[in-house]
Amino acid sequence: MGGTRGGSRLRPSNWRVPVRLVALILIPTAVAVVLGGLRVLSAQQDASDFAKVERMANLGGSVTDLAHELGTERDLSAGYIAAARPADGKAVVTQQYAKVDRIAAEVRKRVNNVISSDGDNDVRALVTRLDGLPALRQLTAARVPADTVTTKYTEMLGEVIGYLDGISTATADPGLTTDTRALAALSRAAEQASLQRAVLLSGTTVGRLNTDGLRNLLDARAQMDGDLANFRTAAHLPQRQLYDDTVIGPDVDRAADYRERALTESLRGTRLKLGRGHGDTEAWRKAMTGTVDKMYTVQRKIVDGIISSAGTRKSDAQQTVMVQGAVVAGVLLAVLLFTFGVARSLVRPLRRLKDGALEIAGTRLPGLVDRLRDPEAAAQGIEVEPIDVNSRDEIGQVARAFDEVHREAVRLAADEAVLRGNINAMFVNLSRRSQTLIERQLQLIEELEQSERDEEQLANLFRLDHLATRMRRNNENLLVLGGQDQARRWNKPVPFIDVVRASLSEVEQYERVEVRVHGDMTVAGPVVNDLVHLLAELIENATVFSDGRTRVTVSGQRLSGGGAMLQITDNGVGMTAEELEQANWRLANPPVIDFSAARRMGLFVVGRLAIRHGIRVELRMAQGGGLTAFVMLPDHVISPADNAVGTRGNGTGQIEAAAVPALAAPTATAVEERPGDGHPNTTLPGTDDGPRFGDNGTRFEGRHGRRFGDTGPQPAFGGPDGTRDLTDSLRDMGNGFAGDRAETRMDGLADGPAARPPAPRAEEDPNRSTTTGLPVRRPGAQLPGVGTPADDVFQPADRNGQDPRASATSGASGQWPGDPADRSQNDRSASADRNPAAEPYAGDPGRTASPQRPESGEPAPARRAFSWDTGPVSAIPEEPNIPEDAIPEQTNRPSNRPHQDQAPAGPRAAQAPGGRRGAP
Repeated sequence: MGGTRGGSRLRPSNWRVPVRLVALILIPTAVAVVLGGLRVLSAQQDASDFAKVERMANLGGSVTDLAHELGTERDLSAGYIAAARPADGKAVVTQQYAKVDRIAAEVRKRVNNVISSDGDNDVRALVTRLDGLPALRQLTAARVPADTVTTKYTEMLGEVIGYLDGISTATADPGLTTDTRALAALSRAAEQASLQRAVLLSGTTVGRLNTDGLRNLLDARAQMDGDLANFRTAAHLPQRQLYDDTVIGPDVDRAADYRERALTESLRGTRLKLGRGHGDTEAWRKAMTGTVDKMYTVQRKIVDGIISSAGTRKSDAQQTVMVQGAVVAGVLLAVLLFTFGVARSLVRPLRRLKDGALEIAGTRLPGLVDRLRDPEAAAQGIEVEPIDVNSRDEIGQVARAFDEVHREAVRLAADEAVLRGNINAMFVNLSRRSQTLIERQLQLIEELEQSERDEEQLANLFRLDHLATRMRRNNENLLVLGGQDQARRWNKPVPFIDVVRASLSEVEQYERVEVRVHGDMTVAGPVVNDLVHLLAELIENATVFSDGRTRVTVSGQRLSGGGAMLQITDNGVGMTAEELEQANWRLANPPVIDFSAARRMGLFVVGRLAIRHGIRVELRMAQGGGLTAFVMLPDHVISPADNAVGTRGNGTGQIEAAAVPALAAPTATAVEERPGDGHPNTTLPGTDDGPRFGDNGTRFEGRHGRRFGDTGPQPAFGGPDGTRDLTDSLRDMGNGFAGDRAETRMDGLADGPAARPPAPRAEEDPNRSTTTGLPVRRPGAQLPGVGTPADDVFQPADRNGQDPRASATSGASGQWPGDPADRSQNDRSASADRNPAAEPYAGDPGRTASPQRPESGEPAPARRAFSWDTGPVSAIPEEPNIPEDAIPEQTNRPSNRPHQDQAPAGPRAAQAPGGRRGAP
C-alpha cells in the first residue's frame, strides 16, 4: 500500500494535541477578536471625528472672528464711500484692514491643518474666497457705489459664515451638531445686524435711503429675526439664556429705535433727520456696534463650548480606544494562556504516559522478566510500579489501564517462570528416576561382562554398555537443561592433564585424539566436573564431524597474562562464517531453555557450563580446514600445580589404542539411522555414532575403550604403562568426579555380585586376539592392587547433609524404591575373605574391588557407592536451579543455514559421521 501509515499530516486525526486545541478555539477567538477590533476601530473613528470637530471648531472660532471683523470692515468701507471718501476716514478703514488680515492669516493656518488631515472641500473654498479679499478692497478705492461694495462684502461674509454650517455635518454627535447649528444661526443673525449697520451708516451719511438701501435694510431685519428664531430653536436653554443675558441693554434698545425710525422715514420718503433726543450719527453707530459686539460675544462663548465639548469627546473616545484595545488584547491573551494551560495539562501527562510506556517496554518489563526467570523470585511476586500519571481524567484512566496491562504481562512472565521452574524440576526428577535405572542397568551389564566367556556376546555387552552410557549422558544433560548444579564438588585442585584425560574417557573415538597439554597446571576443584563435561562435548564434536582417518589435536598452555588456553582442532567439514557467528553468539549467550535448545543440547550445555565458571569458548576456522575450539580458562579456574589430587604427567602424546583399545565393530561400515533425529549418518569402523552439537549432549564420564578378553574382569582405563588415569584415581579418592551423577563406577568393578570363577583353561598367549579382532581378556590381569585409605580430599554430603560413605556403610540411606537394603558388614567381610580383591578402595569405604556372587548363586542386590538421593523419589528435595537471569537472553537472528540436524549431500557425508557440522 502506498503512503505512510496513518495518512497525511494534514489530516485532523494526525494533528498534535496543542494544534487541535488551537484549532478548537481558533474560530471563537477569531470572532471575538474581530468584534473587539471593530469596537476599537469604531472608538478610534469616533476619536478621529471628535478630533476633526475640535480642529474645525477652532477654525470656526477664527472664522467667527473673521466674520465679525470683516463685517466691521464692510461697514466702515460703506460709510467711507458714502462720505465721499474723505482723507481722514481712510486711516480708520486701513486700521480695520490690518485686523482683518491678521485674523485671515490665522484662519489660513488653521485651514491648512484641517485640509492636511481631512481634505474638506468647504475649507478649500473658504481659502479661495479669502484670496479674493484684496480685490474687494480695491473697490473701496475705486469710484464704486457704497451699495455695490456692501453687496460684495455681504456675499463674501455669507460664504465665510457658510463654513460654520459644515461643522455640524462633520460629526455624528447630537450635542455638537446642535451647538454648531446654533452657532451658525447666531453668526448669520449677527451678520444681518452688521449689514443693517452698514446700510444705515451709508444712508445717514447722505441723509436718505435709496430703494436698494431700503430693500437691504428690510431684508436684513427680516433675515435677522428669522436667524434669531432658528438660533433659539437649535440652542440649548443655557445658550438661549446666555444670549438673553448678553444681548440686552440701552445700546441694544437704542439701536433698534434708530433702525425703526430710519425705516419709517425712508418709507415716507422724507430725509433722515437726527432730532433732539435722538443723538448724532456717531452715537447711533456706537449703539448698533454695541449690539453686534454683544452678539459676537455670545458667538465666541458658543464656539469655545463647542471646542471644549469636541476635545472632551475626543479624549473620551481615545480613552475608549485604549480601554477596548486593552480588553481585546487581554481577552486574546487570556484565551491563549488558557489554551496553553489546557494543552500543557494534556500534553505533559501524555508525554509522561509515552515515556513511561517506552521505559516499561524497553527497560522495566525486560528487567522484571529477567528477574522472574528465577522461579523463587516469581513465587514471591514482584510489585509493578505504576506510571507517573495521577490524574482522574481519560489520560489517567489510560495510564491505569496500561498499568493493568503491565501487571498482566508481569503476571504472565511470573507464571511462565513458575512453569519453567516446574518443567526444570520435572526434567531433574525424570532424569534422576531414569538415571537410577540406568546406573543399575550399567551395574548389571558390568556383572554380565565379568562373567561372560563368549567373545561375541561380550562385544554385544560392550555395545549395550555404550548405549546405556549415552542414555545416562542424555539424562545428565537434562539436569543441565533443568538448571541443576553439581551436588558435590572437589575441594582440592586436580592436575589439568588428568582433567583432559578424564574428558577423553567420555569420547567414543578417543584413540584419534592427540593431547599436547603443556605446563604444570591444576584445575580448581569446584570446576573439575563441569570442565570435564565441557571438554568432552567439544572433543566429541570434533571427532564426530571429521574423517575417522584424521587426528583431533588437543593442545593447551598457560598464558603470560594469566589463565590458560586450550585448543581443540579437527580437520572436519567446518562451518560457514555466518554459522560460526551464530554458534559463538549462542556460546556466549546461552538461550533460555526451549525446543531449539533441546535439539542443540551440546551447544547449550557448553555455553551454560562456560558461563557458570567465566570460561570463554569460541569457534574459529582451522588453517587446514575444519574448526578450532578455543577454551579460555580464567585465573580462578587454572593455577600452578600445588597440592593437586591425582596423577601428573608431561601432558603430551597420543592416547594410543594399545593403552585404551576401542571397541571393534563386528560389522563393516554401514549407513544407519541416528536415533532421535531421523537423518542417515555414516558410522566409521570401530565406532558408534557419537553425540554432536544440537543433537545429544554428552556427560563427562566415559565407558569406552575398555579392553576385554575371553575371560576375566574388565581392566581399568589406563595409559600404556598400565597405570590408571584420572577416572580411576578419582574413584579411588572418594568418587569426587561424579558431580551430581547417581554413581561413579570402576570399570570392571561393581557393587554387585561378582562373576563366577572361570573354569580352568589351558595356558594361552597373552597377546592373542579373537577372530573378530577383539583382544582376549585375561582374568584379573590388570586389576589394581588394594591400597590403603587416603586422606579425604573430597567429602561429599548427601542432600540431607549426611556423609554418603556413612550412609553406604550403615545402609540407612542411599536406596531407591525397590532397592534391597545394603548388605551388612558381615556380608562385606565374608566377601572380602572369599576374594582378596574385594578390599575397599582408598577413600571409598563403600566400594569393593571385586565382590563375589553369593554361595546360592542368586544375584546380590546392587548398591550405590554415592547416591545423590536418600529416599524415595517423592521425598527427594529439589535442588536450587541456576538463576535464569544469569544467562543472557539469546535474540533470534534470521539465518539461511541448514538445520543443525541436516546432513549435507555429497561425498563429504561419508567422511564425517552425522553430516555437516551443526550450527546453532
